[in-house]
Amino acid sequence: MDQPWYQDFVSDEKMDRDMLFNMLSAANFLGIKPLLDLTCLKVTFQITGKNAEEIRELLRLPELTPEEEAKAREEHSWIFEEA
Repeated sequence: MDQPWYQDFVSDEKMDRDMLFNMLSAANFLGIKPLLDLTCLKVTFQITGKNAEEIRELLRLPELTPEEEAKAREEHSWIFEEA
């Protein structure tokens, strides 16, 4: 994000996690592509460099059962690779 206004609009000081995801959902529902792009970009920056567990916590995804994790590791092994 090169433009300061956009950086400031989605900054952690002005928009907490819940607000960010509410804004993302609203932009998607209402078809506001520039806002959807901006909020998705913010989420992308937040998850970049994180491992699967950190991403799960950020996105508030439920913990996988051992069976679900084994299946996910088999089907999507790249997710569980350490950076």
